[in-house]
Amino acid sequence: MATTSLADSTPTRDSDPKPVDGLRTRRAVLGGISVLTIAGTAGYAAVMASRAEDIDAPVPITFAGRGGKALAAGSTAPDFALPSLDGSTIKLSDYRGRPVWINVWASWCPPCRAELPDIAAVSREYVTASETAANTGLAIILISIGEEAEVVRKYVETTKINLPVIVDQEYRITENYRVSGMPTHFFIGPDGHLKDFAIGGLKPRAMRTRLDRLLERTPK
Repeated sequence: MATTSLADSTPTRDSDPKPVDGLRTRRAVLGGISVLTIAGTAGYAAVMASRAEDIDAPVPITFAGRGGKALAAGSTAPDFALPSLDGSTIKLSDYRGRPVWINVWASWCPPCRAELPDIAAVSREYVTASETAANTGLAIILISIGEEAEVVRKYVETTKINLPVIVDQEYRITENYRVSGMPTHFFIGPDGHLKDFAIGGLKPRAMRTRLDRLLERTPK
């Protein structure tokens, strides 16, 4: 897949966060939570808010002077080549043939911090050491944005996260993937196409639902 290259732009954080979930084509208000509308490139005009017990409100971010539509279901996930905390360069294209769960987060983001332990716990249910060693099965990538590597490293060490962590200090992912809130989750199929996404902190049940759908397996 070709690497997408867009000019860098530093996002700003908005107030009044609202949770957003899925790749649906309708508006709704569930549990008193208003829905954010996100335009899709292939006729997906809106996405629906999830129940409050399944997803926490995100921290919205916007790009001054930038428009752009959210990635639509079925679109090709933009490739990237970014440094990881262990010094290697991670490319999305290296995972072609495997389902991928990307979590975009930052240590300054409260819902990001809240869900990281759950991501680590759920990952142990879906990722085995043998599959990782063989470069097969589900891949989970955490992408920290807008922070220096040392800041990210110290935070990761305190949380004891044992997953690949990318450092995107220049916000390339947020621009290329049209991220509008933190955290954001992208679920990418083995063919490199976007299957689903969610904006906001996912609870374990919501994580499992999306992973089962991505892996096309019976829910746990």
